[in-house]
Amino acid sequence: MELCHRWEQSLGTLRPVFRREATFDWFVLLMWGVLLSTAPPAVTSYVNALGLSEKVYAQALHWFHTTAFHVEDLCAHWSHWLQAHPQSLRLRGERVYIGDGIKVSKEGRQMPGVKQLHQESANVGKPEWIRGHYFSALGLLFGQGAALFVVSLTLRLHDGIDPDETAVSPTLVDKMATLCVTLMEPGSTAILDADYASGKVLQAFRAEGLHLITRVRLSTVAHASFCPLPGPQRPGRPRQWGAAVRLRELFAPLEDCPQAAVWLYGRDVTVAYQCFELYWDSPDEPVLFVLTQWPGGKPFMLLASDVTLSGPEVIEAYGWRFKIEVTFRTLVQLLGGFGYRFWLKAMTATPTWPQNLDLASLDAALQYQVKRKVEAFERFLNLNAIALGILQVLALEMPHRGWTHSPRWFRTRPKHGYPSEQWVRLALQHQWQSHLGESRQALLLPKLLAAKSPISQTPMTTTWPL
Repeated sequence: MELCHRWEQSLGTLRPVFRREATFDWFVLLMWGVLLSTAPPAVTSYVNALGLSEKVYAQALHWFHTTAFHVEDLCAHWSHWLQAHPQSLRLRGERVYIGDGIKVSKEGRQMPGVKQLHQESANVGKPEWIRGHYFSALGLLFGQGAALFVVSLTLRLHDGIDPDETAVSPTLVDKMATLCVTLMEPGSTAILDADYASGKVLQAFRAEGLHLITRVRLSTVAHASFCPLPGPQRPGRPRQWGAAVRLRELFAPLEDCPQAAVWLYGRDVTVAYQCFELYWDSPDEPVLFVLTQWPGGKPFMLLASDVTLSGPEVIEAYGWRFKIEVTFRTLVQLLGGFGYRFWLKAMTATPTWPQNLDLASLDAALQYQVKRKVEAFERFLNLNAIALGILQVLALEMPHRGWTHSPRWFRTRPKHGYPSEQWVRLALQHQWQSHLGESRQALLLPKLLAAKSPISQTPMTTTWPL
């Protein structure tokens, strides 16, 4: 099977999401536009990449606001397809999910959800405060060995707008927990950053049979198991918690700790670790704390709700979390997935440093427009995320075709032998141009282009520099 056929076969699995055939047709066209576009990301660029005229621009733009489907259903079907794929990586036989948040700079003063955001980073190239959107993301870990990808399941706008249904807005931690519970399979494991190390997350996970691996602060205090004293019970409420344990004080000298070689951040690293089974969020459910020391002695603590895991397994699994940062970078730099430009004219221009938009203060008609515009943001972003996910799956499924169909040469290939998302994209663009004539009967795109415009041209060709 050629790359182009596999690309469209993957898109065809999402057909049940769309109630209308025309909506699905535009989904396929826009996905091809994301793939073939070489201009800055925008709906105009996608239409131009397909060789369509400006007459169909309004139809393409309407796809991001239509009521014929919902982005939640699209992400749910996409998640089910990925979960059934054999290339997903497993920990103790269960799938591994990775979640995190990303802040996107946006200067639009008539964009719902834009607010003042603080960036915690040691990078001097990042300003401390920005205007923008905050998205929560959840992905599924794919690959094996050193060739690992985090394929995005969904990205949702989780900050900047106070809901009108409840008086108390849920926190970002609550929203991430809900996102994980909604999309994850029972028995699977989520790897989250220290921002989500919360008892609320653990309780929500336990209720659904999920597991959590995260990092906790060095100042964390846990509790030992409680052993009641013999004899008659004293008056008052029965005691539940054991003695408090300051985890920082449990670190042993480096030479006295067991050591293990684990694969971290692309290389083998020998780390020292200690494992303690203590109580943290519940007096009835223990968790596993893994106190880890790097070769230089730098300490950090990990928490795992699955107490059957070993220390090296927890350490190596937490190292996979960084792969979602690579996915964010690729989504920004390769596809420009955060380049949406949707404004709401009926909205009052926000101040220079805006706070959360209060939906309850708006009339019903404007509330509806705000919700539709937010979904347009999420549709644009998830459209690019699905395109990137298919590129990642193709890199794992068909690595040989990814290398052979590329129009460029590569002096040294990765040791694991799998191409990157950019390399597969180049191969798809080149294969489309070279096999267009013989593939017209098999591919859906030529039929859709002919239906949209009788005089439409083939997608613009790209002249690659020598």
